[in-house]
Amino acid sequence: ATPFDSFPINEACPGGFSPSFAAGSTNLQAGAYTPFAVSFSRSDTDQELQNLTVTLPPGLLADVGSVPLCGETEANAGTCPESSQVGTVNTGVGPGPDPLFVAGKAYLTGPYNGGPYGLSVVVPAVAGPFNFGTVVVRQSIRIDPHTAQVTDVSDPFPTIIDGIPLRLRRVDVTLNRPGFTFNPTNCGKLAFTGTIGGSPLGAPRRLNGTVGYATQPGASSSFTTPFQVTNCASLKFQPKFAVSTSGKTSKAKGASLSVKLTYPNTVQGVEANITRVKVDLPKQLPSRLTTLQKACTAKQFELNPANCPKESKIGYATVHTPILPAPLSGPAIFVSH
Repeated sequence: ATPFDSFPINEACPGGFSPSFAAGSTNLQAGAYTPFAVSFSRSDTDQELQNLTVTLPPGLLADVGSVPLCGETEANAGTCPESSQVGTVNTGVGPGPDPLFVAGKAYLTGPYNGGPYGLSVVVPAVAGPFNFGTVVVRQSIRIDPHTAQVTDVSDPFPTIIDGIPLRLRRVDVTLNRPGFTFNPTNCGKLAFTGTIGGSPLGAPRRLNGTVGYATQPGASSSFTTPFQVTNCASLKFQPKFAVSTSGKTSKAKGASLSVKLTYPNTVQGVEANITRVKVDLPKQLPSRLTTLQKACTAKQFELNPANCPKESKIGYATVHTPILPAPLSGPAIFVSH
Protein backbone atom coordinates (compact mmCIF):
# COMPACT_ATOMS: atom_id res chain seq x y z
CA ALA A 1 0.00 0.00 0.00
CA THR A 2 1.24 3.48 -0.85
CA PRO A 3 -1.17 5.92 0.73
CA PHE A 4 -0.65 9.56 -0.18
CA ASP A 5 -2.32 12.87 0.57
CA SER A 6 -1.58 16.57 0.03
CA PHE A 7 -2.81 19.99 1.10
CA PRO A 8 -2.40 23.48 -0.37
CA ILE A 9 -0.67 26.41 1.33
CA ASN A 10 -2.98 29.27 0.47
CA GLU A 11 -1.22 32.05 2.41
CA ALA A 12 1.90 33.88 1.31
CA CYS A 13 5.05 32.50 2.93
CA PRO A 14 6.87 34.94 5.23
CA GLY A 15 9.26 37.06 3.21
CA GLY A 16 8.02 40.63 3.18
CA PHE A 17 8.56 43.01 6.06
CA SER A 18 6.16 45.87 6.77
CA PRO A 19 5.86 46.06 10.56
CA SER A 20 3.81 48.77 12.26
CA PHE A 21 4.98 51.16 14.98
CA ALA A 22 3.03 53.53 17.24
CA ALA A 23 4.11 55.57 20.27
CA GLY A 24 3.02 58.54 22.33
CA SER A 25 2.12 60.06 25.67
CA THR A 26 -1.29 59.49 27.22
CA ASN A 27 -1.30 63.06 28.57
CA LEU A 28 -0.37 65.69 25.96
CA GLN A 29 0.06 68.64 28.36
CA ALA A 30 3.46 70.18 27.63
CA GLY A 31 6.00 69.46 30.37
CA ALA A 32 3.66 67.30 32.44
CA TYR A 33 4.36 63.85 33.85
CA THR A 34 2.64 61.24 31.72
CA PRO A 35 2.60 57.50 31.03
CA PHE A 36 4.35 56.73 27.76
CA ALA A 37 3.47 53.82 25.45
CA VAL A 38 5.17 52.06 22.52
CA SER A 39 3.64 49.34 20.34
CA PHE A 40 5.06 47.51 17.34
CA SER A 41 3.82 44.44 15.49
CA ARG A 42 3.99 42.37 12.32
CA SER A 43 1.61 40.25 10.28
CA ASP A 44 1.85 36.50 9.69
CA THR A 45 3.33 37.12 6.24
CA ASP A 46 6.16 39.30 7.56
CA GLN A 47 9.58 38.12 8.63
CA GLU A 48 9.87 37.61 12.37
CA LEU A 49 10.78 40.55 14.59
CA GLN A 50 14.47 40.68 15.46
CA ASN A 51 15.19 44.00 17.19
CA LEU A 52 14.10 47.62 17.64
CA THR A 53 15.96 50.93 17.74
CA VAL A 54 13.88 54.03 18.50
CA THR A 55 14.89 57.66 19.06
CA LEU A 56 12.48 59.70 21.17
CA PRO A 57 11.55 63.32 20.39
CA PRO A 58 13.81 65.92 22.08
CA GLY A 59 12.61 66.72 25.60
CA LEU A 60 10.64 63.51 26.11
CA LEU A 61 12.61 62.35 29.15
CA ALA A 62 12.37 60.54 32.48
CA ASP A 63 13.23 61.26 36.11
CA VAL A 64 15.86 58.52 36.37
CA GLY A 65 17.18 59.96 39.63
CA SER A 66 13.98 58.94 41.43
CA VAL A 67 14.32 55.21 40.69
CA PRO A 68 16.71 52.74 42.40
CA LEU A 69 18.65 51.04 39.61
CA CYS A 70 18.49 47.28 39.16
CA GLY A 71 21.90 45.60 39.43
CA GLU A 72 23.58 43.98 36.44
CA THR A 73 23.31 40.42 37.79
CA GLU A 74 19.63 40.80 38.64
CA ALA A 75 18.90 42.50 35.30
CA ASN A 76 20.38 39.59 33.34
CA ALA A 77 18.58 37.01 35.47
CA GLY A 78 15.20 38.77 35.36
CA THR A 79 15.09 39.15 39.16
CA CYS A 80 15.04 42.95 39.53
CA PRO A 81 13.33 44.33 42.67
CA GLU A 82 9.91 45.93 42.38
CA SER A 83 11.45 49.26 43.44
CA SER A 84 13.20 49.39 40.02
CA GLN A 85 10.07 48.75 37.97
CA VAL A 86 9.19 51.58 35.57
CA GLY A 87 6.63 49.93 33.31
CA THR A 88 4.75 46.94 31.97
CA VAL A 89 4.95 44.91 28.78
CA ASN A 90 2.43 42.78 26.92
CA THR A 91 3.79 40.37 24.31
CA GLY A 92 1.79 38.51 21.66
CA VAL A 93 3.24 35.30 20.18
CA GLY A 94 2.03 32.61 17.80
CA PRO A 95 0.60 32.43 14.27
CA GLY A 96 -2.96 33.06 13.22
CA PRO A 97 -5.54 35.69 14.13
CA ASP A 98 -5.41 35.10 17.91
CA PRO A 99 -1.82 35.17 19.24
CA LEU A 100 -1.16 34.33 22.87
CA PHE A 101 -0.53 37.46 24.96
CA VAL A 102 1.74 37.26 28.01
CA ALA A 103 2.27 40.10 30.50
CA GLY A 104 5.66 41.17 31.82
CA LYS A 105 7.51 44.08 33.45
CA ALA A 106 10.24 46.62 32.59
CA TYR A 107 12.94 47.65 35.08
CA LEU A 108 15.45 50.52 35.00
CA THR A 109 19.10 49.45 35.11
CA GLY A 110 22.51 51.06 35.21
CA PRO A 111 24.92 51.36 32.24
CA TYR A 112 24.41 48.80 29.49
CA ASN A 113 25.85 48.33 26.01
CA GLY A 114 27.19 51.85 25.55
CA GLY A 115 24.39 53.69 27.32
CA PRO A 116 24.44 55.26 30.81
CA TYR A 117 21.14 53.52 31.60
CA GLY A 118 19.21 50.52 30.38
CA LEU A 119 16.02 48.51 30.67
CA SER A 120 15.52 44.88 31.62
CA VAL A 121 12.29 43.64 30.03
CA VAL A 122 11.15 40.47 31.79
CA VAL A 123 8.35 38.23 30.46
CA PRO A 124 7.34 34.88 32.04
CA ALA A 125 7.13 32.29 29.24
CA VAL A 126 3.97 30.63 30.55
CA ALA A 127 1.22 29.22 28.32
CA GLY A 128 -1.48 27.45 30.30
CA PRO A 129 0.12 24.43 32.02
CA PHE A 130 3.43 24.93 30.16
CA ASN A 131 6.12 26.99 31.90
CA PHE A 132 9.33 27.64 29.96
CA GLY A 133 10.92 29.96 32.49
CA THR A 134 11.57 33.67 32.03
CA VAL A 135 12.54 35.60 28.90
CA VAL A 136 14.77 38.65 29.48
CA VAL A 137 15.53 41.21 26.76
CA ARG A 138 17.97 43.99 27.68
CA GLN A 139 17.76 47.52 26.30
CA SER A 140 20.49 50.16 26.06
CA ILE A 141 19.34 53.73 26.77
CA ARG A 142 21.73 56.13 25.04
CA ILE A 143 21.79 59.92 25.46
CA ASP A 144 22.85 62.39 22.75
CA PRO A 145 25.51 64.60 24.43
CA HIS A 146 24.39 67.70 22.51
CA THR A 147 20.58 67.45 22.65
CA ALA A 148 19.96 64.98 25.54
CA GLN A 149 17.74 63.10 23.08
CA VAL A 150 17.12 59.47 24.10
CA THR A 151 17.69 56.45 21.86
CA ASP A 152 16.66 52.96 22.98
CA VAL A 153 18.55 50.04 21.37
CA SER A 154 17.24 46.55 22.10
CA ASP A 155 19.12 43.29 22.20
CA PRO A 156 17.87 40.67 19.70
CA PHE A 157 14.45 39.23 20.48
CA PRO A 158 14.25 35.48 21.12
CA THR A 159 12.75 33.40 18.32
CA ILE A 160 12.66 29.95 19.93
CA ILE A 161 12.46 28.55 23.47
CA ASP A 162 13.16 24.88 24.26
CA GLY A 163 12.61 24.00 20.61
CA ILE A 164 9.32 25.87 20.35
CA PRO A 165 9.17 28.72 17.78
CA LEU A 166 7.75 31.87 19.37
CA ARG A 167 6.50 33.67 16.25
CA LEU A 168 6.63 37.06 17.99
CA ARG A 169 3.74 39.13 16.64
CA ARG A 170 3.31 42.21 18.81
CA VAL A 171 4.97 44.00 21.73
CA ASP A 172 3.30 46.72 23.83
CA VAL A 173 5.46 48.57 26.37
CA THR A 174 4.05 51.19 28.75
CA LEU A 175 6.27 53.26 31.05
CA ASN A 176 3.67 54.05 33.69
CA ARG A 177 5.62 54.60 36.92
CA PRO A 178 4.10 57.73 38.56
CA GLY A 179 6.33 60.79 38.32
CA PHE A 180 8.76 59.16 35.88
CA THR A 181 8.35 60.09 32.19
CA PHE A 182 7.42 63.66 31.22
CA ASN A 183 6.67 65.61 28.04
CA PRO A 184 8.83 68.24 26.33
CA THR A 185 7.83 71.91 26.50
CA ASN A 186 8.17 72.36 22.74
CA CYS A 187 4.76 72.30 21.02
CA GLY A 188 6.25 72.08 17.53
CA LYS A 189 5.86 69.05 15.31
CA LEU A 190 8.28 66.41 16.61
CA ALA A 191 8.63 62.70 15.82
CA PHE A 192 9.77 59.24 16.88
CA THR A 193 12.26 57.75 14.44
CA GLY A 194 13.98 54.39 14.24
CA THR A 195 14.20 50.97 12.65
CA ILE A 196 12.70 47.53 13.22
CA GLY A 197 14.84 44.57 12.15
CA GLY A 198 13.57 41.26 10.80
CA SER A 199 15.06 37.83 11.54
CA PRO A 200 17.08 36.09 8.81
CA LEU A 201 15.02 33.69 6.74
CA GLY A 202 15.92 30.00 6.62
CA ALA A 203 14.37 28.26 3.62
CA PRO A 204 14.80 24.52 2.85
CA ARG A 205 17.10 23.91 -0.10
CA ARG A 206 18.47 20.66 -1.62
CA LEU A 207 22.25 20.94 -1.61
CA ASN A 208 24.34 18.12 -3.14
CA GLY A 209 21.47 15.73 -2.75
CA THR A 210 20.92 16.68 0.90
CA VAL A 211 18.17 18.92 2.23
CA GLY A 212 19.67 21.89 4.09
CA TYR A 213 18.81 25.48 4.93
CA ALA A 214 19.95 28.54 3.00
CA THR A 215 19.67 31.71 5.08
CA GLN A 216 18.59 35.05 3.62
CA PRO A 217 19.49 38.26 5.47
CA GLY A 218 16.79 39.81 7.62
CA ALA A 219 15.02 42.92 6.36
CA SER A 220 14.98 46.32 8.04
CA SER A 221 12.08 48.77 8.18
CA SER A 222 12.48 52.45 9.08
CA PHE A 223 9.70 54.51 10.60
CA THR A 224 8.82 58.10 11.50
CA THR A 225 5.86 58.61 13.84
CA PRO A 226 4.58 62.16 14.51
CA PHE A 227 4.47 63.48 18.08
CA GLN A 228 3.19 66.81 19.38
CA VAL A 229 2.22 68.16 22.81
CA THR A 230 -0.18 71.02 23.57
CA ASN A 231 -0.75 74.10 25.74
CA CYS A 232 2.78 75.51 25.65
CA ALA A 233 1.33 79.03 25.86
CA SER A 234 0.09 78.29 29.38
CA LEU A 235 3.62 77.59 30.67
CA LYS A 236 5.60 80.20 32.60
CA PHE A 237 9.21 81.07 31.83
CA GLN A 238 11.04 82.70 34.72
CA PRO A 239 14.77 81.82 34.68
CA LYS A 240 17.21 84.02 36.62
CA PHE A 241 20.63 85.04 35.35
CA ALA A 242 23.46 86.42 37.51
CA VAL A 243 27.05 87.22 36.59
CA SER A 244 30.02 88.59 38.52
CA THR A 245 33.76 89.13 38.08
CA SER A 246 36.74 89.66 40.34
CA GLY A 247 38.55 91.69 37.70
CA LYS A 248 40.95 94.40 38.94
CA THR A 249 42.92 97.16 37.28
CA SER A 250 45.96 94.91 36.76
CA LYS A 251 46.11 92.72 33.64
CA ALA A 252 48.82 90.49 35.07
CA LYS A 253 46.54 87.73 36.32
CA GLY A 254 43.43 88.55 34.35
CA ALA A 255 39.88 88.39 35.66
CA SER A 256 37.49 85.66 36.72
CA LEU A 257 33.97 85.36 35.42
CA SER A 258 31.21 83.62 37.36
CA VAL A 259 27.84 82.97 35.70
CA LYS A 260 24.82 81.44 37.42
CA LEU A 261 21.60 80.47 35.66
CA THR A 262 18.80 79.27 37.94
CA TYR A 263 15.35 77.89 37.33
CA PRO A 264 12.28 77.94 39.60
CA ASN A 265 11.82 74.75 41.61
CA THR A 266 8.28 73.95 40.47
CA VAL A 267 6.37 70.80 39.53
CA GLN A 268 6.51 69.48 35.99
CA GLY A 269 4.13 71.14 33.55
CA VAL A 270 4.30 74.65 35.04
CA GLU A 271 7.54 76.12 33.60
CA ALA A 272 8.97 75.91 30.09
CA ASN A 273 12.37 74.28 29.81
CA ILE A 274 15.51 76.20 28.84
CA THR A 275 16.82 75.24 25.40
CA ARG A 276 19.82 77.56 24.98
CA VAL A 277 21.64 80.57 26.48
CA LYS A 278 23.40 83.37 24.57
CA VAL A 279 25.55 85.90 26.44
CA ASP A 280 27.39 88.95 25.05
CA LEU A 281 30.34 89.97 27.23
CA PRO A 282 31.10 93.66 27.72
CA LYS A 283 34.12 95.05 25.88
CA GLN A 284 35.75 95.67 29.27
CA LEU A 285 36.17 91.88 29.55
CA PRO A 286 38.12 90.92 26.40
CA SER A 287 39.80 87.56 26.00
CA ARG A 288 43.59 87.38 26.31
CA LEU A 289 45.28 86.94 22.90
CA THR A 290 47.48 84.09 24.15
CA THR A 291 44.31 82.26 25.24
CA LEU A 292 42.66 82.80 21.87
CA GLN A 293 45.69 81.34 20.13
CA LYS A 294 45.43 78.11 22.17
CA ALA A 295 41.72 77.56 21.41
CA CYS A 296 40.58 74.03 20.64
CA THR A 297 39.47 73.54 17.04
CA ALA A 298 35.82 72.73 16.42
CA LYS A 299 36.85 69.52 14.63
CA GLN A 300 38.87 68.28 17.61
CA PHE A 301 36.13 69.26 20.04
CA GLU A 302 33.55 67.25 18.08
CA LEU A 303 35.84 64.21 17.92
CA ASN A 304 36.82 64.19 21.61
CA PRO A 305 36.86 67.24 23.92
CA ALA A 306 39.26 65.43 26.27
CA ASN A 307 42.02 65.78 23.66
CA CYS A 308 41.72 69.56 23.44
CA PRO A 309 44.88 71.49 24.52
CA LYS A 310 44.98 72.06 28.26
CA GLU A 311 45.42 75.79 27.61
CA SER A 312 41.96 75.86 25.98
CA LYS A 313 40.30 74.73 29.22
CA ILE A 314 39.44 78.10 30.72
CA GLY A 315 37.08 77.09 33.54
CA TYR A 316 34.49 74.59 34.63
CA ALA A 317 30.73 74.17 34.73
CA THR A 318 28.37 72.40 37.09
CA VAL A 319 24.76 71.56 36.33
CA HIS A 320 22.17 70.59 38.94
CA THR A 321 19.02 68.88 37.68
CA PRO A 322 16.27 67.12 39.65
CA ILE A 323 16.00 64.29 37.12
CA LEU A 324 19.54 62.96 37.73
CA PRO A 325 20.83 61.49 41.01
CA ALA A 326 23.96 63.72 41.07
CA PRO A 327 25.16 67.02 39.57
CA LEU A 328 26.99 67.04 36.25
CA SER A 329 30.34 68.80 35.99
CA GLY A 330 33.08 69.28 33.42
CA PRO A 331 35.56 71.73 31.94
CA ALA A 332 34.66 74.89 30.02
CA ILE A 333 36.67 74.74 26.79
CA PHE A 334 37.43 77.68 24.50
CA VAL A 335 36.65 76.54 20.92
CA SER A 336 37.44 78.26 17.62
CA HIS A 337 35.05 77.92 14.68
